[in-house]
This record gives sequence, C-alpha cells and structure tokens, in this order.
Amino acid sequence: MRNVKDLLLAYSILVCVVTSFADPCRITAVQWVGEREAYEESQVNSLVGKSCESWPLTRDRIVSYYENEGFLSAKLSGELDSAGVLTVRFDRGFAWVWASPENLDSSGSKPEVFRRQTGIVVGNLVSPQDLERSDMKLTRLGYYNRTAPVQMFRDPVRNRIIPVYHMQTAAVSEAYALLTYSSETDVWEGEVNVALYNILGTARDLQIEGYTGDEARRLEGSYKEPWIFGTEWNVIARGYFDEDSSERDAYGELGISRDIGFDFTVGVFLGIGSNRKTSTLELSYVSLDRFVLPRSGTRFNGSIVWNMDRPDSLDNYLKASAKFLRYLPLYGNWITRFSGAAGGIFPTDADLDRFDYFALGGMDSFKGMDVRFMRTRAYGYSEFALLWQDGYDLSIEAFYQPGLYRAFSRPDRGWKREHDYGVAFTQYRGNWSVNLYYALRNGENYLDGIIGFGLKTLF
Repeated sequence: MRNVKDLLLAYSILVCVVTSFADPCRITAVQWVGEREAYEESQVNSLVGKSCESWPLTRDRIVSYYENEGFLSAKLSGELDSAGVLTVRFDRGFAWVWASPENLDSSGSKPEVFRRQTGIVVGNLVSPQDLERSDMKLTRLGYYNRTAPVQMFRDPVRNRIIPVYHMQTAAVSEAYALLTYSSETDVWEGEVNVALYNILGTARDLQIEGYTGDEARRLEGSYKEPWIFGTEWNVIARGYFDEDSSERDAYGELGISRDIGFDFTVGVFLGIGSNRKTSTLELSYVSLDRFVLPRSGTRFNGSIVWNMDRPDSLDNYLKASAKFLRYLPLYGNWITRFSGAAGGIFPTDADLDRFDYFALGGMDSFKGMDVRFMRTRAYGYSEFALLWQDGYDLSIEAFYQPGLYRAFSRPDRGWKREHDYGVAFTQYRGNWSVNLYYALRNGENYLDGIIGFGLKTLF
C-alpha cells in the first residue's frame, strides 16, 4: 500500500513539473467591442487557439500599421478572462498629414531644395517609417552632417505633423588625385577627379575626371540639373573622350532620372558616339547608413544599353551590367563587405569595335590589374573584405576577389580566371583624406603588385 502511495505522489509531482513548463494560457475566443476594420479583425481573430503571449506582438504590429497610415493616435486594447476569451477594443482616431519639412541647422541649401530632398510630400498621410528612411537618405546623400535624429512636432491648430531635421551643411565637394604604379609592368598611371556637389545650395552637381597612362588617356564628365519645370525629374548630361595608342572615341548622353521612394533611382538616356547611337535604362538602389566610410547597408547599380545605327544592322547589340555591394557589421569596429559584378554583350557574335568592349582594371573592378588594363566582352567577379573602422576617420581592410573574364584577342582568346587580393588603408583628417592600397593578382610575387596612393580634399 505504501508503494502505491509513493507512486501516486511521484506521478503528481511529475504532472506538476510538466504543467509548469507548459503554457497554461490559450486564447479560446475573440470578442470585439465597438467598430473595427477588416485588417485588424482578421489579424486578431487568427489568434484563436494560440498562446496568450502572441497577443501583445499582434497588437503592436496592428498599431504600427495604422501609425504608418497616418493614424498616430491609434489604440488597440484587450482583456483576457479566465476562460481565455479576449475582449478587444479598437480606436483608430484621426488621420494626420505632413506639413512642410523644417531644418533647425544651417543646411547650406535653399529651403525649397532641402524640402524636396527629404522626399516628404506635404499633405500625404504621416508615416514614421518613411520619416526614418528620409532621415537616412539625407545622411547618405553627403550634402549634410546629421547632428541629431529627426523629430515630429504636432501642429496645435490642424491635424498636421511637422518633420523637423537636424542637418548641418557638410564640405562635400572634392578634388581627388590617384597615382598608381605596377612593379610588374613598370607602368605609372594618374587620375584626377573634381566633383562639385550641391552648387550654391541648388542640388546641381558637376563632375570632371581625367585619366592618363602610358598608352591611354580619358576625359569624362557629367552635369545634373535637378527638378526640371518643377517636376520630380532631373536632367543629366554626360560624356567622355577616350584615346589609346591606336583609336579615339567620343561619346555623349542626355537623359532624365528621378527618385522612386527613398532608396531607388531610375534613369533613361539617349546617346551618340563616333559610330553608334544608344538608348540606356539605369536602375540604382542605395540604403547605406552614411556617406563617408559606411558601416551597413546595400548599394545596387544596373544598366541596359541598346547600341544601334551601326554601319551593318547586324552589329546592333545589347550591353548589360550590374554591380552589388553589401556592408554587414560584425562586432565593435569590425565590418564585412560583400560585393560582386557581372557584365555581358549580346549577341556574342556581334562585330565590335575596341571601345565597345568593357574596360576593366583598377579599384572599380579587378583591383590587381592596371587601370583600364583589359577589354572584354563578358566578365564577372565577387569580393569579400574584412574591415576595421574607427568612426568616420580610419578604415583598414583586407580583400579577396575571385573573378573571370573573356579575352577577345588571340592567342589568349577565351575565358580567363582572375584572383586578386590585397590590403587598403583610408585615413581622414578634417577635410583631407589619404588612401593607400596594394593589390596582387594570380599568385604574383609579393613585390610585383600594384600600389596606389590617393589624396582627397573636401571643400
């Protein structure tokens, strides 16, 4: 008899232990009080049979949804009784719309220019999520330094929210010089880039870049006129003059572009060159956290170019390329960067001039090659880099970049593999920065790489 009592006691203890670890609370039914919409009704009703802990998560999600639809005072409350019945009351409140954006710091831009750059449309429904994205957009634009997070103030008379930014003018225009030397080929190359951003606070941009090497020279430039005729479209004019030891090529484009939302930009261009006419579609996406030495975020650029009006109609061809970059913080000052690019010309049997091919080499593509070292019909590469960054001032990185390209000249015609690797260093001091990198390719001797030295001043 005593053994039976001991077994019953042990069983009772086991049941208590198991019950203590189980979730004793379940939502058995939902009861609504007052008016509601189809969205919140479907979301809350789906909780029947689920843990009581799922109710706060669903409540916060519904409230956040309505806050980003303009209903900043939306409230959703619920009470659970002992039987698991959830009684819910929803009060959406009044809708709020955006008032004209304001900036509490000296932005250096004209007030109307700054308001357009925020992406906030006066009269649209308020969205805290869009306001955060707008603040990040201005931060990575480079025109401004953010001194404090964006804020919202209520208009005491009307249902309007005033977005208030803290953006201070930044020295963003730059003059940049880069000098590289290849010990393997004994070649010196130089590049100078002058970029004037936000000219006189009007959001106009002008960029001019010149390159010279032993056998090639290049001059290119672009100009942006923003918001033509009061619309959201920008006019962009750009072009280049390219020369190597045997040929010369001149090319110019005129097009329009506009921002879509806070992260996307689309552009359409028409161009004319020495022996061709082109039409181009471009798409870019940027969600980097800042302009100088970003720590997180993504950048994507893609373009499709249709080349036409060739001497032979069979020589019409399509040129497509894309580039992707992603920053991911690891721990503390440690960051990883993943990137990749690909490009191709179609059809593959088109008769092309030398300047129709992709020109690769240097920091913008295959880092272990001389700048514009190689021309190819198709290419692709990926890159992994490990970075150590100290705020906005210092960045040290090691990178590895496997890739391949298609050589078009004999006897090396065909696909070629490429393995580039090296280290880079960037140091900012006020409005000055110094950049140094050393890159090797395909198992070269450690003394046969490319060393690059860059000096930049901001003004």
